Amino acid sequence: MAHIMQQTGSILYQNKARTVMLIDIPLSISYSQSTPEYPCTELLYSDHPLENPYRSIEPRGQKAKQRVQDRLSDTGLTLPPFPSDWLSQGLAEIRAANPPPFCSERRIKLVPPTRLKKDQEQKDTSQLSEEGTQESEIRVPERRTGVWREPQGPLILSSSAVVEQHGIPQAKDLMNKVIANVSAGPILVHVDVPDRKYNIPPYSVFMLSFIGQREASHFSKMAVKLFPEPSISAAPGQFDFVLLDPPWENRSVRRSRTYASHRKADEDPLNILGGMLGKHLAPGALVACWTTNKPSVRDSALQAFGHWGVELVEEWAWLKITVHGEPICDLGGSMRRPYETVLVGRAFDATFDQLEDSTSAKPITKRLIVGVPDLHSRKPCLKEIIEPMMRSRSNYRALEIFARNLTAGWWSWGNEVLKYNWKGYWTESRRQDDTYCKAKLKVDAMARNETIDDVE
Repeated sequence: MAHIMQQTGSILYQNKARTVMLIDIPLSISYSQSTPEYPCTELLYSDHPLENPYRSIEPRGQKAKQRVQDRLSDTGLTLPPFPSDWLSQGLAEIRAANPPPFCSERRIKLVPPTRLKKDQEQKDTSQLSEEGTQESEIRVPERRTGVWREPQGPLILSSSAVVEQHGIPQAKDLMNKVIANVSAGPILVHVDVPDRKYNIPPYSVFMLSFIGQREASHFSKMAVKLFPEPSISAAPGQFDFVLLDPPWENRSVRRSRTYASHRKADEDPLNILGGMLGKHLAPGALVACWTTNKPSVRDSALQAFGHWGVELVEEWAWLKITVHGEPICDLGGSMRRPYETVLVGRAFDATFDQLEDSTSAKPITKRLIVGVPDLHSRKPCLKEIIEPMMRSRSNYRALEIFARNLTAGWWSWGNEVLKYNWKGYWTESRRQDDTYCKAKLKVDAMARNETIDDVE
């Protein structure tokens, strides 16, 4: 079977058609920080790779099964967008080409990162070192009071070729404004109050803010200001690729409280973006949107596509597997599905679309992206997957909205854009990792009545 095995990057396997891929999630984020001139040498802290599938929550009795089927029929979930046999076939292709484990070695941090509460933010954080186990995350205030004072222009971190560090007096100086690293190398931003450090990748631009009307207006102005000239494919202020990961409302999000999700229509960021994002799409631009398996969520995403003049052209499934290559739950389950969906659309391009027969139905391309899940809500970075689809891999403009990390050469916008760029999430040494891993091995061995020597 023809396939490509990559020695660099995060795609561990892909077939020639690039319709079936195996991706390593932590490596995909590490790769996104890199350029050919400045490859990322640090490793991202991760969670233990899943060893076994989750416990089944499927109904057992016949009456319980029927009640679930009736409820699913009412919500339109009886026909899954990705048939089980299609998922199984793609997974079998990966298994045939790759021996387990199905992810790269991970750097483990046993204590999950936790946010500081608002009343703790000004306290001494000296115990939160760069190699510590708690996250000192900048939080954008949800309620803003006072008069909105729009920044005059973007904050340029560097105009020279190489700058190692940039000081920021207070965390609020990073919020609600467009900030750009225009240098060829990464910059370490050191926030004095509270004491925090963030890696800013080369040629990256970000806006740390909520998606609101005034922020959207400011973003639009800054896009035109930083992209004043047209590129080979885009007009001033336009992008060739836009990726969105909206905080869709679901039960899992409500239980975990990992991030704020929208419930009211006037607070829906997609409604806010509906009035401005379309003008920032270049002709033929690709738009990718993460969705849940809820029909109303899919409908909302496709409705947003319509507002932006975007036509659905592809559907991707991110299938979550264990380190041994098993789906994390039943492929045909009714209560839980082992995949998330990415809808991919293309903006109207007068030059290209007028040459096609508009009366014929266009087939939707399906792609399968397989990976071992990591920390809750951490998704694979799609940069390596989307770049071959760009007209020019070295000269395209990309924007990620609701981002949780920065990407070299891309724009990022959202209230968590610096989350995984905090220095505490990264390590260059295995010294401390070994200490954590041995402690975890010892606990696991004791639970199995083994000695630590049996597992080292």
